[in-house]
Amino acid sequence: MDLTKMPLFRMAQARMDWAAQRQRVLAQNVGQIDTPGYRPRDVAQPDFKRLATEAAQQPVQVAMTNPAHQPGTLPEADPFDVRRDSRTFETKLDGNTVVLEEQMQKMGQTRSRFMMAASLFERNIAMLKTAIGRQR
Repeated sequence: MDLTKMPLFRMAQARMDWAAQRQRVLAQNVGQIDTPGYRPRDVAQPDFKRLATEAAQQPVQVAMTNPAHQPGTLPEADPFDVRRDSRTFETKLDGNTVVLEEQMQKMGQTRSRFMMAASLFERNIAMLKTAIGRQR
């Protein structure tokens, strides 16, 4: 069974990928806290409601029936938009606008969202195991 074809698992994976990317960007911000003129960046949160709707309504994918055939697919573009954070709370004299407390708060929120998606993933795996007759 290919779990990546199930919309619920794709959505959980997309949420976890977004959270991982955001955590990397926030860590870079914290690492640049003393760099003059540095402006923090953030990852724009995708519209997960729209993505869920699209995932549930996707048409059947074409399958290669002969290994000699070309797959004919393009690599997926990075769905996450990393941009400078335009909302800053304070600016230091050297022009740096990274606020440690703000970055730590965002990291905590991101961790919570990642853990929620991971929990959803885990619970649905357990439900599938129960449905096929296996215990945890």
